[in-house]
Amino acid sequence: MRRLILCATIILMISFLSCHKKDLITGSEEFPVWLQLKITELITPFSICNITDVTIIEYNGKKYYNIYAGLWSCMYCQLFDEQGNRPNWDSKGWEDFNAKKKEIQTVPACK
Repeated sequence: MRRLILCATIILMISFLSCHKKDLITGSEEFPVWLQLKITELITPFSICNITDVTIIEYNGKKYYNIYAGLWSCMYCQLFDEQGNRPNWDSKGWEDFNAKKKEIQTVPACK
């Protein structure tokens, strides 16, 4: 019974969050090759393609990609810049990022 309630709660949370996405589009054809490879590396072993999105973020004139699956507890663990590098910010850098970032669009990670 606990598992059923937990599964139902997770499904409801995912459904609720998916209704509030900005500029949702389909397909991943606009992703750079390195990002497509990273997505495949992260989601294939766990079969979580259907609950994984990529949020494209603009910050300080640069584009960032955040890969996030609905079951992960870490918000920006898979954040990458345009070249596929992770930001190396201190706590003030992360504060500035959170204050000034602009989410451009959220895209399903898989077709």
